[in-house]
Amino acid sequence: MSQWVVESWWPALAFCAVLPLVMWLGLRSLSALGARHRQVLTLVRTLILAALAVALMQPAWLARSGDVSVVYALDVSRSVDPAFVDAAIAWMRRANEQGKPAEARFVAFADRVRRVDSPEAVRDVPVRREGRGAPDALDPLVTDLEGALEAIGGSFADDRLKRVVLMTDGLETRGDAWRAVERLRARQVRVFTVPATVRAAADVRIEGIDVPGELRRDEPAVVTVRLLAQAAGGAKVLLRRDGRVLGQQKVRLAAGSNRVAFTVRLTDAGAAPLTAEVAADGDAIAENDRLTVNAVVQARPRVLLAEAVMESARHARDALTAQGFDVRLLPPSEMPETAAGLEPYDAVIVSDAPASALGERRMQALEAYVRDLGGGLIYASGANAYGESGLRDSALERVLPATFEAQEKKRELALVITLDRSYSMKGRKLDLAKAATLGALALLEEEHRFGVITFDSQPEATVPLAPVRSRRKAEDLISRFTASGQTNIYPALQMSYRTLVDVPVKSKHVILLSDGDTQPADFQRLARRMADAGITVTTVAIGAEADRQLLENIATWGKGRFYFAESADSVPQIFVQETRRLVNENLREEPVRVVVKRKAEALRGIDFASAPALKGFVSTRPRDRAEVYLATEAGAPLLARWQVGLGKAMIFGSDLKNRWAVDWLAWSGYPKLWSQLVREVMRRNTREQGDFTVTADRGQAVVRLTALTPEGMFRNGLAPRVRVTGLGGAPVEVTMRQSGPGSYEVRVPLQEGMAERARFDLTGGVPQDLRDLTGTRELTRPYPDEFRSQVPDKAFLQALAEQTGGRYAPQPADVFASLGDEPSAVRQPLWPWFAAAALVLYLLDLFLRRAPRARRWFEPRPGH
Repeated sequence: MSQWVVESWWPALAFCAVLPLVMWLGLRSLSALGARHRQVLTLVRTLILAALAVALMQPAWLARSGDVSVVYALDVSRSVDPAFVDAAIAWMRRANEQGKPAEARFVAFADRVRRVDSPEAVRDVPVRREGRGAPDALDPLVTDLEGALEAIGGSFADDRLKRVVLMTDGLETRGDAWRAVERLRARQVRVFTVPATVRAAADVRIEGIDVPGELRRDEPAVVTVRLLAQAAGGAKVLLRRDGRVLGQQKVRLAAGSNRVAFTVRLTDAGAAPLTAEVAADGDAIAENDRLTVNAVVQARPRVLLAEAVMESARHARDALTAQGFDVRLLPPSEMPETAAGLEPYDAVIVSDAPASALGERRMQALEAYVRDLGGGLIYASGANAYGESGLRDSALERVLPATFEAQEKKRELALVITLDRSYSMKGRKLDLAKAATLGALALLEEEHRFGVITFDSQPEATVPLAPVRSRRKAEDLISRFTASGQTNIYPALQMSYRTLVDVPVKSKHVILLSDGDTQPADFQRLARRMADAGITVTTVAIGAEADRQLLENIATWGKGRFYFAESADSVPQIFVQETRRLVNENLREEPVRVVVKRKAEALRGIDFASAPALKGFVSTRPRDRAEVYLATEAGAPLLARWQVGLGKAMIFGSDLKNRWAVDWLAWSGYPKLWSQLVREVMRRNTREQGDFTVTADRGQAVVRLTALTPEGMFRNGLAPRVRVTGLGGAPVEVTMRQSGPGSYEVRVPLQEGMAERARFDLTGGVPQDLRDLTGTRELTRPYPDEFRSQVPDKAFLQALAEQTGGRYAPQPADVFASLGDEPSAVRQPLWPWFAAAALVLYLLDLFLRRAPRARRWFEPRPGH
């Protein structure tokens, strides 16, 4: 459909504003011309102004054009399969013959665009080989899609339908093609993307090397080599440092991503270039089989071990020293009394130390060291720390993930055991529940009060609450009840509350056991009412069918403990453990087995099933936010950890020496466990105050700096200067620009003459303390980005076609098909005609005003 268009409307508005004035002046003129003469002149002058106004509006006539202008752009970079080039040439020839475009152009591109006369001429485009070639030859190790699209998109005439057929793998190594999309859309250029196949069908390449954020000398560290394989097959992977092999593995690679992990110990501090190499069956490209990253190895961690019995501490000291720590051994009474005195240590272990040996100032120093300085603390219990330790409510307890129970036995205790006797408990479960109840009864003193409530759909006071004097009667009542009915916990918990609420004792407790689901009710309100009344609730869930989440919530609301027993066999031990806790027998000098409560990195690779039994432990109560890693078989917490302020703290309920842990000293897991626990909590140097990094990205070295004050405030307004050596040519000094709060960045192009390692030194523009912290960084020459990917980026090519109105993987006919109301048309400017009309009318105005003959036309004739 044809149409009129104008560029601007303001001249029309100006004409409408001036027209009344022109009319008034023309009709009220005082000249000697007659009225008819003045009227005609006014009309002519109005037409002159109208023609000029229309000309200034720049009108044009758009006529629909079906002519197509197409540019075929073929990627000839190194990553594209040569066989695809032949297929693309045939595709271009076939498309051109079918579509018969008004204009067709052919280009090859890599680092830039080269125009050719025909599809076949693409084969003759000069391309550099191994860095050699004519200056105007294309560099196949670079793919600049942004530059190619910009050059092609700006070359179209406006009176044609604009089509680009982009034949590429979409793997750009320079620029950002998305920046060209908006400009292509503004020019109404549609891009049709044809995905190219990559060069290697069986290639294996190294994608990267993952190194821990902090490496310490002699510290076991896991370095992971990431590989990408086109097809499954065998391979040999090596990891080196300065030519010395750190590890090698023969692996079976799967098609796709693969990770090969090496556990290494780096024995020298300082810069550590780590090189990974892969030799794979049928590998097609050698250039991407080797990659180097530069790590920084720091000094060995420093640990302060404070032990009440110095001779016993040598076991832990020797184990940690062998695992790569520098350990200083002191008695608790000689520990620093300030946090500043503890600051040089990455972690502190306090072993079996009572409050009397530590003193209040040292405990306060430990609290500040962890909370404010980010230090790591492990407190290991022991027989010496039991009794009159005075750790309850101390500064040390505040920083630990568990609280110490009171050491005196409770003389006032009312205990109600509430047992599920529904049909699902029939048999062994019920027998073990009875045995557990009898075991709890046996631990109580005569002055304690004891009762049992059993429930199915309704509760029953099987053993009425009474002082523990006649145990035989209670034992008989417990042994008689049987299983029946469905599970309904709420009425039983309500009866437990009514039973205890008015009992005049200080400590009132309920142990609730169930193995099934229950009807919904307001358990939260009831449990909190019980807690408010001084009644604590501990819950025990048996098996997978129990409503574990509900029972855990009831224990939380009721300020008790939650135990989960996968089988009924552990229920008696749980009841005994809980009852002992209630009467405060929290020093357990008896064999205990350790089980993993929560999987954690600190426990990785340790076989606790083979660990000997500990000979004792101290019961503690974990805090709400604490993570319990290890527990006894009965569920009592043994190892807990939490984050407090800037640091981490851990508590171990047993000891680490030759009393309770005597059998552990010969266990192979002992040194590994304690080294991993220390590494878990110790202060890590994140280098945030001066994090200085250099990476390679799309042919550039990206230098970044994070600058913070010791207090964690951003250092803004700096102008860091970096001296770069080894990038090719003479050393250069570049200035970094601020890219965010406390962040600075600069990009330096990588040149062909780059040395094997380039060096980056922060030379100025920052405070001296920041320069001292950052040190020197190195960048090993990376292999070209053209060898980094082995599959075309189909998602990118699909999105590029969609955003510009083209199609992905088109047929030749799709390129020339009508794709809707496209704005391309033949544009015929009309303003010159209106300008010419204004000139003609101006000449007519002169003739009508000056020519005598024109005057006679308008003067009245005699006699008329």
